[in-house]
Amino acid sequence: PMAEPKESSDESESIRCQAVRNLLGKTLKCTLDDGRTATGTLVCVDRLKNIIMSQVVEERTVESSVYNPTIESNTIVAKRTLSQAMIPGSHLVKVEVTSQNYDKHLAPILTTIET
Repeated sequence: PMAEPKESSDESESIRCQAVRNLLGKTLKCTLDDGRTATGTLVCVDRLKNIIMSQVVEERTVESSVYNPTIESNTIVAKRTLSQAMIPGSHLVKVEVTSQNYDKHLAPILTTIET
C-alpha cells in the first residue's frame, strides 16, 4: 500500500490550526459530557483539546429542590460567572460558535479542505 503524501496531511493540519487561530478572542459555547455548558472568550487550545476561556458563564440544570426543599421537583438553570476556566478536552461533547463568527472566520478556511 502507498503511504499518503505528507504534504496533504501537513496542509490539512495547518488549515485546522488557522481555523482555531481565527477563533481566538471570539465567543464559544462548550457543552460538557455532564450536561453543563460554558460560554466565554477563547484564549487557548492545547494539543489535548483542552480549552481555556475567559469571562465564562457556566450553566447547569439542577433540581430546584437542591436550593429549596419545599419546592416540588422542577428543574432550574444555575449560572455562575468565572474570570477564566479550563475545559478538559476529554469532557467536551460539542463546541459552538455563532453563525456570524462561522461565516466570517471559519467557512472561508474550511471550504479549502473540501476542495
